[in-house]
Amino acid sequence: MTLPRTMEKIYDIIYSALMAYGNLGIVLASVIIVLLIAQIVLHLGIYGRVASFRLMNNKQLRDKEPAISVVVPLFAEDNNYLDTTLTTLLTQDYAEFEVVVVYVGNCDDFFADLQSLQRLYPHLSPVHIDYSPRYPVSTKIALNVGFKSAKYDFVIATSSDATPNSERWLSLLAKGFMYGDIVLGYSGIEHLGGFRNFIFREYQFNESVAWLSAAIRHRTYSASRSALGFKKSLYFDARGFDHLNMNVGENDLFVQQIATRDNVSVVLSPRAICTERVWGGWGWWWRRLKLLQTTHRFYPKGALLPTITELCLRVLFFAAVVAALAFMPWEFKIAAITVAMLRYFVVMFVVVRNAARLGETGLTAMHFIYDIIEPFLRLFLVLFSYKKYKKSWL
Repeated sequence: MTLPRTMEKIYDIIYSALMAYGNLGIVLASVIIVLLIAQIVLHLGIYGRVASFRLMNNKQLRDKEPAISVVVPLFAEDNNYLDTTLTTLLTQDYAEFEVVVVYVGNCDDFFADLQSLQRLYPHLSPVHIDYSPRYPVSTKIALNVGFKSAKYDFVIATSSDATPNSERWLSLLAKGFMYGDIVLGYSGIEHLGGFRNFIFREYQFNESVAWLSAAIRHRTYSASRSALGFKKSLYFDARGFDHLNMNVGENDLFVQQIATRDNVSVVLSPRAICTERVWGGWGWWWRRLKLLQTTHRFYPKGALLPTITELCLRVLFFAAVVAALAFMPWEFKIAAITVAMLRYFVVMFVVVRNAARLGETGLTAMHFIYDIIEPFLRLFLVLFSYKKYKKSWL
C-alpha cells in the first residue's frame, strides 16, 4: 500500500469517527488515550523500579558488612518498649553491633531499668538526657547525642515506634553498606485491620514508593525515620542535623545534605522492613501528615514532580472517562470503561509487585478505593498544612 493510499485510509477513519461522535468524541478519545499512555509510562518506568531493583547491580565498595551502631531516641517511660521492641533489636542476628538508646526524661527508675538490661545484653548502650520544659529536646538533638556516643563507624537511626519484622533486619540493612555509605530501608504502618488502618498503610506505602523510586534513580530526597543508615564521617562532615528550629523531617533534610548520585544503597526485602506503631485515630494521623508536610518546602526542586504529575494525570483521566460516560453513545462508554480497566490492571501490576517486595499484605484488594480518593486526600493536605506546628514527638 502506497503512502498516499495509507493517508487516505487514515483520513477516512478520522472522518468516520467525526461523523459518528463529533468533535467532542474525538477530543475525549484523544485525551483518554494520551493520559493512559502517560500514566503507564510513569507507573512502569518510575514506580515499577522498586520491585525490579537489585542492589547487587551497584558497584561494591566493601567486602563485608561492617560493625553497626543502632541509635534510638526514646521520649517516654515505655516499659512495653523495653520488653518487646528493644528486645527485638538486641537479639538481631548480626555479628557485631550495639544499640544506643537515648532516653530523654527525668524518671531515674525507668533509666535504671534500661541500664539493668545491660546484664543480659552487653551491647546495649543507654544514654540519659534530662528533660526540661524550658529547654525542649527535639528528636534531632537526641539523635545527635546518640551518634556522638556511638562507637562504630556506621550507624543506623531508627525510632522507638518501629519494630523490625525479622531477626535479619539489621544484617540485611548492613549489606547495604557494602555498596554505599548511605542505606535507605522501608518502614510501614502496623496492620490492625479496618478501613482507617488501610488508609494509613496505603498512604505510607505510596509515599515510600515515590521516594524509594527516586533514590533508585539517584535522586534521593527522603528517607524513613525508622531505617536510615550512614557512615559517621558523612555526619561529622555535615556537622550533624541542620534546621534545628524544625521539629520534624530531620531524616529528609539530613539525607539531602549527605546524598550524592553514587553513595546511596536502597535495601528492599520483606525481611528488611520495620513496622511503625499506630498511636491514635484519624486526628493523630492527620496531624502527623500535616507536620511532615511542612518539610516539603525544603525539598530539592523537582523532587515531587513525578508524584504531582501522576496525581494530575490521574484526575484528568478520571474526569475524561466520566465525561465519556455522561455524554457519549453506549459503544463509546464501553470503550472508555475498557481503557479505564486497562489502566487499572497496569497500576495493580505495579502495586502488587511493589507490595510483595516491601512485605506489605492486605493492601491490594481495596487499592481501587485509595486510587480514587488519593488525589483529593493530598489536595486537602496541601490546603490545610499552612499552620506551623511545634511538636517534638515526631
